[in-house]
Amino acid sequence: MNIIELTDISKVYRTKEIETTALENVNLTVRQGEFISIMGPSGCGKSTLLNIIGLLDRPTGGNVAILGKDCGTLGDTATAHFRNENLGFVFQSFHLIPSLNVAANVELPLLYRKGVSAAQRKTEVENVLERLSMSHRIKHMPAQLSGGQCQRVAIARAIVGRPSIVLADEPTGNLDSRMGAEVMALLHRLNKEDGTTIVMVTHNEAQARETDRIVRFFDGRVIS
Repeated sequence: MNIIELTDISKVYRTKEIETTALENVNLTVRQGEFISIMGPSGCGKSTLLNIIGLLDRPTGGNVAILGKDCGTLGDTATAHFRNENLGFVFQSFHLIPSLNVAANVELPLLYRKGVSAAQRKTEVENVLERLSMSHRIKHMPAQLSGGQCQRVAIARAIVGRPSIVLADEPTGNLDSRMGAEVMALLHRLNKEDGTTIVMVTHNEAQARETDRIVRFFDGRVIS
């Protein structure tokens, strides 16, 4: 089953004086349970593509289908709900809220889920942090954590709602090689044990070779 289907996707940014094409006629399918890497030079459109898959941005042209749903038909509120239910995000810079402790950061996606009680949220947060070996840091603030620990918390936040798809944008980019290897091991566990589909943007060729498939990008196009 194709869990992600992009058809003839284009993205053009326009100002009064200039027009910039970020994506041009991109076609891409990702199967359920697949772990793919997207590679290419800086500025070639990789992160734009990830934002469109993640429904954080809308394409100028073309069609995005996630889990068989034509996402172009969704309004803003329906898009936000669909994204919260089905997609998890991991970023290079973690994007943890510095004023919230680990538990509160991980809980955030569940606050927007209808029908999830405070007790259920607490249980889900504790379970995911235990799984990622971060239970001992549950009350710590982000500033008290190492980079690798911050990324573990970010992954916990991404998966606490049990999404079908995790989108990772340079998830090891701010980590040393040892911490980066630990984060990659966590992503592979999620993929193999839970069947989570993962789409990862990376510059790391060695990490990309560990995934099921590499999609190479250049100047807004898929070249291989």
